[in-house]
Amino acid sequence: MKKLHYFAASTDSGCLLDCEHEHQTVTSAAACISTARGYVVAVENDKYRALNDAEEAEFQRAMYGTETVEAKAQTLLIQVSAFIRIQVEPKSWNR
Repeated sequence: MKKLHYFAASTDSGCLLDCEHEHQTVTSAAACISTARGYVVAVENDKYRALNDAEEAEFQRAMYGTETVEAKAQTLLIQVSAFIRIQVEPKSWNR
């Protein structure tokens, strides 16, 4: 017998955050989303997995009231580089 539940998820600083509930439906997990970048993750037999097409359609209906045309899993990798300009003034060593 497969064990299945859903949770509302988001990420912060590279960490996966969950709502700490075991929702029985995608719709109830979607109602628990508290951030604009939230999503629903399935947990089947204690392993995370992406939503299947039917679950993704339920998620789209719950969040936006629409059906998806086609659900596709995508991975996005963003690299951020920052350059900081520092101006150093010479320090006078004579007192």
